[in-house]
Amino acid sequence: MIKNPNKYRLLRVFEYMLQTDEEHPLNVTQIQNKLAEDGFCDKLPDRKSILRDLACINDCGYEIEVCENHNCGKYMNGKQKVFEGYQLKMLADAVTSARFLSADDARKLGDAIMTLGTESDKELLKKAVIRDESLNVATKQAKYNFDRILEAIRERKQISFQYNDKYLAKPAQEDLRNDGLTYYISPYYLVPAKNDYYVIACTGDYKNFSHYRVSRMINVKETELAAKDIKLNDTYKKLVAEGKSISDYLREHINMWFGDTQRVNLHCRQQTRLDVLGTFGNLLNINDCEEDKEYFMTSVQVQAGGGFFNWVAGMGGNVIITGPECVREAYKEYLQEQLKLYK
Repeated sequence: MIKNPNKYRLLRVFEYMLQTDEEHPLNVTQIQNKLAEDGFCDKLPDRKSILRDLACINDCGYEIEVCENHNCGKYMNGKQKVFEGYQLKMLADAVTSARFLSADDARKLGDAIMTLGTESDKELLKKAVIRDESLNVATKQAKYNFDRILEAIRERKQISFQYNDKYLAKPAQEDLRNDGLTYYISPYYLVPAKNDYYVIACTGDYKNFSHYRVSRMINVKETELAAKDIKLNDTYKKLVAEGKSISDYLREHINMWFGDTQRVNLHCRQQTRLDVLGTFGNLLNINDCEEDKEYFMTSVQVQAGGGFFNWVAGMGGNVIITGPECVREAYKEYLQEQLKLYK
């Protein structure tokens, strides 16, 4: 039995009004009917009670507008909306295409995002968001692993896990990396990359960062072992010494390949400018080529290995490595190895 139905009714009326907009107002009768349908009230509240609730909500700063036709009711003017319709669309699209979610989790999270909008937003999202559950390839266990890793980072504890190299739902021992070896790592960051999530961590006695793909981690457990202090990590100390942040580190290690970085010069078509800035950040020094305005030149600090070479190759010849020569030669070898696969 609800002890104070008036306070609870006010909260429920507030929830109803959050879903309103100019095209979907509510009048007093409709609010009364909603309360009755929810089985919330033993006795239907009178009109004055509902009007007092609406006035209270308005006094709290949630501006309620009256429709030109007063019989249509009232609605919130939208100034208090946490998300605009286009923002909800972006969030919903990101969720529906996320490979690190299972189909069931993507569906539930997508539905939850839709509840954040008004009735107009919901109608739009139902039409505008395209769901393809075949893209959500993670297992249901992934969300629990994600949560355990986050908790370990918060508690500064080590985690243990095995690595599923073949990405099988139920891998046998021989399907796991190093015949099922249990890894122990100190997790520092959990970051998105390549439409997945990676843990940046310190492994065993190593003193540099290592990267692990969350979707391939199984049997993840938080241990009682204290995580190693990140300030003692050589990679982290180097970042600090160079005045860099973890954001700089992520830009320099494309697709989460790790190793030493170096300055690489690029010659790029103008059409790639957005891709280049999206990969390396918008603080790059970019210079248009005087002899050919169709191109620009820039230089990037990057781990000049597989991840970077994959990115350059994916630009379809629109990005050319101009130096240093050792990187150009390494890239040629990379391309030759790819060509061998087609002979």
